[in-house]
Amino acid sequence: MAYRIVITDDDPLNLKAATHILTQNGFMVDCLRSGEELLEYVDKIKPDLILLDIHMVGMDGFETIKRLHARSTSESVPVIFLTADDEEDTEAKALSLGATDFVKKPFVSSILLLRVRNSIELFRLQRHLMDEVRKKTEEVVKEHERNERLSLQVVQTIAGAIDAKDKYTNGHSLRVAQYSREIARRAGYSKRAQNEIYMMGLLHDVGKIGIGDDIINKPSRLTVEEYDIIKTHPMVGFGILKNITELPMLAIGARWHHERYDGSGYPDGLKGNDIPEEARLIAVADAYDAMSSCRTYHESYDKEFVKNEFLKGRGVQFDPYFTDIMIEMISEDLRYNVEESLDRNEFEKLVIKRESSPEETLLSVLSAGGVDPKTGMRYCMNDTDFYTEMLTDFVDGAPQREQALMDFFSPLDTEGYRINSHSLKSASRTIGALELSKTAEQMENAARVNDTAFIYDNHYKLINDLGRTTGIIRTALALIAGGEDNPVTTNKDDE
Repeated sequence: MAYRIVITDDDPLNLKAATHILTQNGFMVDCLRSGEELLEYVDKIKPDLILLDIHMVGMDGFETIKRLHARSTSESVPVIFLTADDEEDTEAKALSLGATDFVKKPFVSSILLLRVRNSIELFRLQRHLMDEVRKKTEEVVKEHERNERLSLQVVQTIAGAIDAKDKYTNGHSLRVAQYSREIARRAGYSKRAQNEIYMMGLLHDVGKIGIGDDIINKPSRLTVEEYDIIKTHPMVGFGILKNITELPMLAIGARWHHERYDGSGYPDGLKGNDIPEEARLIAVADAYDAMSSCRTYHESYDKEFVKNEFLKGRGVQFDPYFTDIMIEMISEDLRYNVEESLDRNEFEKLVIKRESSPEETLLSVLSAGGVDPKTGMRYCMNDTDFYTEMLTDFVDGAPQREQALMDFFSPLDTEGYRINSHSLKSASRTIGALELSKTAEQMENAARVNDTAFIYDNHYKLINDLGRTTGIIRTALALIAGGEDNPVTTNKDDE
């Protein structure tokens, strides 16, 4: 293959001499008279090597190489300077600007050919090695990312199995993980540390896998003996997770998330900063989800009640710093899943009376909460049983939808975010959650045109709307499932 050399020199004799030597030895040569001509040339043609005179009328060689390297089209072309100077400062400056070699004028043919060939071959070898290194690095990164995704999927599967033991709080571990990661983000944790906190949150209750379903799902007050059994789950979880030596931090959240800042918690009675920081953080997230979610032993509490509970527990049950972050999150209504859009008086009536038929109760609660059951029923062929199934599937899939949106939000991947917003828009419309569908559509459109400012400003509104809608539907489904023989109880305290 004939290599293409471009020579830039304002002296015609130098051009002629270099051209003769190179063409006689099989090179293709283009001759230019100025730095300006060279810059125009490389925008159209990429040579294998540039021979560049230092001292030229107009733009000199130093300025020319600076501008060459500022162009993406020419940054990977080696440059040999042509000079009659003997000063070391000239060579030092040229090398600092990125020259690969020098050739003295007047030319000695053997030296010119040797340096041209060596520069081209060396540069090609370097490029090849860089490409190989880049390829191997990409392979290692992809394998590492694949292993991380696999680890996360395994952890999420285990967390799902744990949560499934308590049919009324399904999704608890995922929500605690999400809240924990948001607290960590606001506390200034690195991205890696945030992901570790997330994994710890997913598995904080893994020890409950050893607790009987009859205790986990008991709707009434636990006996002393049953509560003692519940209190064993941190150590059971620690025993399971401490053997995962590749992820040693997982065991921390499992063992110490029920310690209290004043030292009255369990299993070890640790106090203050003796409690591992990650466990103190997860404890706040865990308590928040316990209060803001429906349980077998209580309905979800409103925002002000939850804030006051954290204020009372600040420095007593909870780490003050992480408590302040959580109060800030609640004040901003950030991802708050209590069904505040559901009229509380109407809710109380429905919970206490429950005199309507299950179908009427379902539709009334949905309507009161802002979900349009007429639209949902229409899309579900006016089949109440099928509509109920669709609502149940929406609730069950909500944690995964939220997680997908969070994953594509940080760091922001607009295409992935657009796809998941589009999916949420369609699913929400199908069940009659029209306001949620409208918000999701706005986010989809913003992602389509790469309006990152709109996405950043409204992401948590979308997450919050999804959580609130899910809470409304969950409440409606629980009411029609419970009937009059399943009164609300508030006397179990295992969280």
